[in-house]
Amino acid sequence: MMTSEQIQQLRRDEAAMMAEWSASSVQPCRFNTDGIVDYERWAALPGGKHIVVLLKETNALSGSLVDFLSHGGSKTYYRTWNNVARWINMVFNGTYWEFVPKSALDDMVRNIAVINLKKCSGSAHASAKVVRQAARQDADRLKRQIQLYEPDIILTGGWGLVSNILHDEILADDAEWVKPNGQTALWYYTSCSVRSEKETLVVSMPHPNRAAKCWTLELEKILRETGRS
Repeated sequence: MMTSEQIQQLRRDEAAMMAEWSASSVQPCRFNTDGIVDYERWAALPGGKHIVVLLKETNALSGSLVDFLSHGGSKTYYRTWNNVARWINMVFNGTYWEFVPKSALDDMVRNIAVINLKKCSGSAHASAKVVRQAARQDADRLKRQIQLYEPDIILTGGWGLVSNILHDEILADDAEWVKPNGQTALWYYTSCSVRSEKETLVVSMPHPNRAAKCWTLELEKILRETGRS
């Protein structure tokens, strides 16, 4: 567990980073702060269970993604976040939720840190070109943000685009992806670029609003294969 002093320092560092980031935005936009959803939960998480969910951008959200998630989202936010809750439950408990009650969804998302590659709000259909351009521009800041949280696991929502941007341009990792094989149908690798003393497991997941049951079950296989279940 983290001490109260550590969590308060983390809170201050994150707030300063978001303020700097927002102030540096050249184009007028709806800047979406993101990061740790619930600091008390984050501080109390057991070892090996600190998870960053890395996504593309928000869909027309005004303001803070953290506030959005910590206050129950919206009437339709389950369309994306139900599957994120399923992923987190799989990491925490090793089980698949067939049905995710609203109360369970609201509770589960409080356990994570969420980062968008593009901090300015987008639309229902993200432009890969625009997301990649924003991530390249902010690559150093994105790396600093990820490293700030020292995650044990990074789940990238939007395989191909998000996972490749993370590996190639943000972390600039040399480690090779473990390709789909007889053990798992998902790509994954362990990064030494996030934490100085421990490796971070990176798993390329589909975008959560398209994620089928089979991919959450594949995540369980990777957790087992890498000794994280």
